[in-house]
Amino acid sequence: MVSQEHIVLSVLVVSHNQGHLLSRCLDSILSQRLDVPYEIIVSDDRSTDGTWNLIHHYEQLYPTIVRGVHCNSDECNPSNRSERCGWNKANAYRHAQGDFFVNIDADDYLKSDDIYPLQLQALLDNPDCALCQQRVWQVREGAPLESGYAWPKHPKLKNGAKLTPARLIREGLCGLNPTYMIRRNPLGENPAEKYGKLYDDTIITYYHLQFGRVVFVDRADYVWVQYGGSISNSDRGADRQLLFALLPIQHAMLIPKFRTLFITQYNRELAALLRQTLLHRIPLTDSTECYYAQFDAFIFQYFAKGQRGILSRLRIARALLQYYKIHHRSDHSQATADKLYTLLVH
Repeated sequence: MVSQEHIVLSVLVVSHNQGHLLSRCLDSILSQRLDVPYEIIVSDDRSTDGTWNLIHHYEQLYPTIVRGVHCNSDECNPSNRSERCGWNKANAYRHAQGDFFVNIDADDYLKSDDIYPLQLQALLDNPDCALCQQRVWQVREGAPLESGYAWPKHPKLKNGAKLTPARLIREGLCGLNPTYMIRRNPLGENPAEKYGKLYDDTIITYYHLQFGRVVFVDRADYVWVQYGGSISNSDRGADRQLLFALLPIQHAMLIPKFRTLFITQYNRELAALLRQTLLHRIPLTDSTECYYAQFDAFIFQYFAKGQRGILSRLRIARALLQYYKIHHRSDHSQATADKLYTLLVH
């Protein structure tokens, strides 16, 4: 039973058959020198490797802190693995009680004992900020920790800097969602319910960016271990190209407040994709086509259903011309962005 005290911080851990790594993750969280009531919610998605027994062990060791909750991502009828992960993150969020929360994946961990206290204090000291960002320390599976590297690297990312959503999005300063500590949104709505299975890392970040600036803590203590079989490495070829090319459009649909920013940010992948579609059909896996079929928007349906008629191709050509106007003539006006958005979505 988690403490009945008012919870200040919720640490949300998602796992799926990662029992051999979960202890490292949980131990790194429990080592944080937090002096406020906090909870660790471990949402486990149908693990068959004994993960739940390990979670129960930690519940017994830390009954006022650790709580395991079950998740069944089959309930969301997922088209791909990313949606399963999003469903799991949504499940963890539904159980969170804290005024602030942070996400962490079971195969990752923290390499210091004070990063969460530092991020929490930064948010308490800056009530105008909705998030506190650190860098990520990326390391390959099996490689020594010191062989990794910190990112993002940018001269504007200085300790104590306050960044507006426009700067983060337009200048590409966003890091991984787990590098953010996030203030619970002031509207009282549950973003996990709002976005369902699409509630994944980028949406978690951008949704909460609507409510304030980001204060930066110049540390890279979130260790992101790159596994060959991870979700971020599972897409290949055209599937991967399409994923990155269409993300700004997907973000614009889900977070309309930042639509102009998403549409006008430079996206070489999208321009290349639009040119490619005019020349030949892009081969996609069935799962990718199924994933995009759920979006009620022209460009997603174009790839999901293989719409290659003359009118569709003409619309793609018009979108390319509009894209050229934005990125080569530097017309970042809302009217120009809205025109491109209409061509690609409505």
